[in-house]
Amino acid sequence: MEPSSSAALVLDFANTVDIEDATDAFGTPAGLASWLRERGLPEDAPLADMLVLREGLRARLLIANGGPADEEAIAAAEELLSRAPVTVRLGGEPEPAAPLGASGAVGALAAAWALTVASGDWARLKQCPDHRCGWVFWDATRSRTRRWCTMRVCGNRAKVRAYAARRNEGE
Repeated sequence: MEPSSSAALVLDFANTVDIEDATDAFGTPAGLASWLRERGLPEDAPLADMLVLREGLRARLLIANGGPADEEAIAAAEELLSRAPVTVRLGGEPEPAAPLGASGAVGALAAAWALTVASGDWARLKQCPDHRCGWVFWDATRSRTRRWCTMRVCGNRAKVRAYAARRNEGE
């Protein structure tokens, strides 16, 4: 099962920062503008707003995978989203309305999140709990129980750490 276009946009947005590689697509206003342009989104979003939204979203997706809550990051993102209400039209996809100074890009991401939540797909978006990774991934398992972005790397690291901890307890 592949993510819907809305869930794919949310996933792509959440992964604009790569903790392991120490890269950030939004490292500069030009980087943000390029990312928005490549996805056909309005280039009117203030960088600070997009960073707040991304951190809140990533915090929420970590909770979806059993991680700790960063209530401050979520609250800041929710405050930003409160200025970007989504208007739903019966004839098509939800359409972002951006009054009160909210940008069209924030509204478009709010609409993508609303569609992802409405479809139930949000539960398949998870942030890897390995603090050195933090990658957001799509859980395509039938049971929605995938924990790691990849077992080969992050899952293996966790197993090695758990094994070492058990051995150290036994000594």
